[in-house]
This record gives sequence, C-alpha cells and structure tokens, in this order.
Amino acid sequence: MGADHPIVLEPRCPATEDPGILSFMHLAKTLTQASWLELELRPSGAAPPQTYRFGSGSGNVITLPLEAGIEFDASLRLGKAPQPATDLVTLLSDSLNQVLELRSLQIQTNLLSRALETTSNSVLLFDDEGGILFANPTADHLLSQQTEDELLGSRNNRPWQPLFTLLSSLVERVASRDGSESPWSGVIELEEGRMMACDVSAVPAPVSDGPNAVLVTLQPTESKSDQRIQVFSSSHSLSPREQEVLQLVGRGLTTVAMAEELGISPHTIRDHLKHLYRKTGTKGRNELFGLISRDS
Repeated sequence: MGADHPIVLEPRCPATEDPGILSFMHLAKTLTQASWLELELRPSGAAPPQTYRFGSGSGNVITLPLEAGIEFDASLRLGKAPQPATDLVTLLSDSLNQVLELRSLQIQTNLLSRALETTSNSVLLFDDEGGILFANPTADHLLSQQTEDELLGSRNNRPWQPLFTLLSSLVERVASRDGSESPWSGVIELEEGRMMACDVSAVPAPVSDGPNAVLVTLQPTESKSDQRIQVFSSSHSLSPREQEVLQLVGRGLTTVAMAEELGISPHTIRDHLKHLYRKTGTKGRNELFGLISRDS
C-alpha cells in the first residue's frame, strides 16, 4: 500500500524557533508588506495547535486561510497590510506546505536512520553505478574491515574476490534489469568462515527524472562449521546440551572454560564429553572432530 503524502504517525506542530517556519514568516512579512503577522497551525490529530508571531502591533487585521496539506489547517493574520492578491495567497500556501512537508520528511529520515543503526544486519544503499550512498554502522564496520584487511567473499563456490567488488557486481546486475526481473537473493561466504544471507533489490526513482538506487542487506547466518555440527548432531542423536558442548570443543575451549560458558560444573562437562565419545564411537576431542569433518 502506497501513500501520496509523507507518513508521520501523528502530525505535530514545529517548534516556535523552527528555521523553516521562521523563514516562511520572514517571506510572508516581506511579500505582504505587513507590519506584523501571526500564523496559527492546527494539526489534524490530537496534538495541540501552535501560534507563531513575527513582529509586534495591533489593529487592522486581515485573516487569510492557507492550504497547508492534509495534516494541518492554517491561517495567517496580517497586521496593517494591504489586501493581498489571490496569487499571493496561493504562493504563501504553497510555501508553507513545502516547509511542513520538508520537516515531515526530515523526521522520517531521522527515524529511519536511527532504526537502521539498531539492526545487526548490514544495510547499504548503492546508486545504479555501484557507488555507496548510505551504509548503516554494521555495514560501515564491514567497509572498515575491507579497508584494513582484505575481506574476501564468494557465492556459489566461485573464486574469492573482495567483498565489495562482489556486492558491486550484484548491484550492477540488478540495476540493469529495469524492474523486469526479481531481485537477487543468495548466500555469500566470507573467506574467514562467516556466511551471510544477501538480498539485492532495485529501488525505483521516486520521480521520473530522478536516480535509481539499489538496496543491499546482509544478514549473518550459520557458518559452515555450525551447519556441519547440526547435521552431525542430528545423525548421532545428540541432546541440545551435548550439541552446545560440541560447539565449544570446536572453539578450542578447555573443560573449565566450557563450564564457565555454560554455567555448569567442570564435572558435568566431563560427563557430557563421555556421552559424546560413547555416542560417536570416538576416544577424544581430536578424533571426534575428525569424524565431524569426514561425515560432512
């Protein structure tokens, strides 16, 4: 479902010192030749109205209703001013509407930016030529890794290449489709062992002569070692706790360190290891992981 107007949960009046409102008031005073003026905004929701005054004085007041979009009713009171022409009232209405819409878009942009900062996924916005327009903090961390160390990635077991070279090629591929095909989705493997689910989607330009963009999201997923352990655990009927111990063994933790990680005693860890050896027919940690590698 789309919307023709900026969406804000509840319209609220700008602050009295809002730069956009102050600029509008200065413009209105200049164009109308008023000695003073007063703007009243009434939101369509439950938020209270707000009055803005520019200059001082009284008497000879002209009140102009202004069109301020669907979210506000507005009126402008002019002090000691000549009757403005209809075209001037239309110009003032358009100017006020632009000020309020710009503020609404700024609010939404700030909310969206803060929301993207909280996600553990990497979110990047590319232009249709592969240049990065936006990267949230998680994605920016990947960019830093790419700069400091050669962060290599691969898809479908193809040769390794720098991660952002790989992403740029996917962006160019999606950008060239002109919406005729579905977005690209798949899994990218990093040389260091991490796996990332990747979605690449075209973002059509909001206006006919505007630039297109491509949105890329990278979500951490299970590594190959995690997948191997899950398959191995299922085939040998390991309990959830035994699977946790197996994963910690794979990380090279000592018995004491595993006990601290899981919040249980070292004695209980040793019991779980005995059960693992018995179920898998192995005699030690090295033999156990050798079996995992062969089974996978």
